[in-house]
Amino acid sequence: MANNRRIAKNSLYLAVRMLITLSISLYTSRVVLQQLGVTDFGVYSVVAGLSVIVAFITSSLTAAIQRYMNVEIGQTGGQGMQKIFAACCLCALICMIFILAFAESVGLWFLDNKLSIPPGRMTDARIVFQMSLVIVMIEVFRVPYNAMITAYERMQFYAYNSIVEAALKLTVVILLSVVGGNKLLVYMWLLIAVSLTITASYVLYCRYTIRHVRYSLNSSWGRVVEISRFAGLNMMTSVSDVAYQQGSSMILNIFFGVAYNATMGIVSQIKTAVFAFSGSVQLAANPQIVQLFTSGRHDEYKRLFMLTSRISFFLVLFIGLPIIINTDFILNLWLAKIPPSAVIFARLMILFCIMDSLTGPMWVSMQAYGRIAAYQIVISSVWLLCLPLTYALFKAGAPSYAVLCAMIAVDIMTLTVRMWFNRRYCKVTFTEYFKNVLVRIAAVSAAAFMMTYFSAMISDNPVVRFFISSAVSCITISLLVYFWGMLPSERATILSKLRSRFLHG
Repeated sequence: MANNRRIAKNSLYLAVRMLITLSISLYTSRVVLQQLGVTDFGVYSVVAGLSVIVAFITSSLTAAIQRYMNVEIGQTGGQGMQKIFAACCLCALICMIFILAFAESVGLWFLDNKLSIPPGRMTDARIVFQMSLVIVMIEVFRVPYNAMITAYERMQFYAYNSIVEAALKLTVVILLSVVGGNKLLVYMWLLIAVSLTITASYVLYCRYTIRHVRYSLNSSWGRVVEISRFAGLNMMTSVSDVAYQQGSSMILNIFFGVAYNATMGIVSQIKTAVFAFSGSVQLAANPQIVQLFTSGRHDEYKRLFMLTSRISFFLVLFIGLPIIINTDFILNLWLAKIPPSAVIFARLMILFCIMDSLTGPMWVSMQAYGRIAAYQIVISSVWLLCLPLTYALFKAGAPSYAVLCAMIAVDIMTLTVRMWFNRRYCKVTFTEYFKNVLVRIAAVSAAAFMMTYFSAMISDNPVVRFFISSAVSCITISLLVYFWGMLPSERATILSKLRSRFLHG
């Protein structure tokens, strides 16, 4: 059986980390917007987004490295991890060179010729771009260490380190509020310092706790080519991620200016916060999903796949539904100055997050399968539809929030395609998925939304409405998940654990 106790323990570490980092992140977003102002925050969001584009390349490398490390642990217990790690370090170095060349050519050209930067801010925009690129280089170097910690399921360190990182960023915000001069550039220098500190902690932790693995570039080119090829296939999805996130933001900039990039920056913070709930469970479950699949324990793999899918969805629904109902109140409480159209942007982004929460177990399963060429080509092609769709909507006179409508429409299409590939290659049939996942999440969602929506109509006072609707939402979702969202065997396991705890604890 899958080590469910380990998954639960790791999920708990990550959940505590999420609650602390989420609170700090929301506060720092408010202060950064207040300190930089809408214009500089918009410049930061769109220009730093250019370096984020090349950072998407690192996500494909991370997925490839984690996949090979998890397979190595699942098949040999990690006996050949030094060879895998050395190959990964060399891949990271190659990736850094590629990113640097791409950013300094295509990235700078796009910044100078295509983006709508306010007069007098272009010099700062170019400096922010270069400083963002430095952060990307540091974090690419960190990728093999991050992947190894995740593969060995050292989530306690990962959680503590994330809390330290959030605390350092809070310190950055406090310093930003007291220093003078060009606050945008000061902010970037401080972010570089945080990135260096966190990367150093990863290196030291791995050096002193995973002693049989050391940094090395001494690897066979055959293994490097194998991992690079896998990463290259993943890169297709990374490019499509750019299309629906940063690419769409740039089209938004071209049609509506940097003020709406500030709005997109704020709702991206909301997206990060909402996804943090499901991400904790997903990150804890990923190594087990890969190891169960690659070791041939397919029944256990499918049970974990279904369970992770439902839990991820319910956690995003749990945090997202009260925000959808009380968006006006929350944004006014959170932000000193609300960017344009932020309410509708926030609601649509949360809807996107709720649906997209189902994709995690699907792509992890395909990573475990390994033969991903056709999958990546098809998924990337579908995601790339987001760019022309967004451009066509804006050209036809659609409002600014149409960018998120396009993202939602394309996300629905990709979910369908992902399910087809999982059915064909990972033996998760549509009937099983429909019965054990889709029917249950649809029933819980519909009932929870209706009860929360009507509870919000009890009072016209926004504070009272927020507390009543949030309480009703939390209680309703919890009960509905237990009675409708869980399988009978899962309810029996929970009851058994509770009886054991209270009768013998």
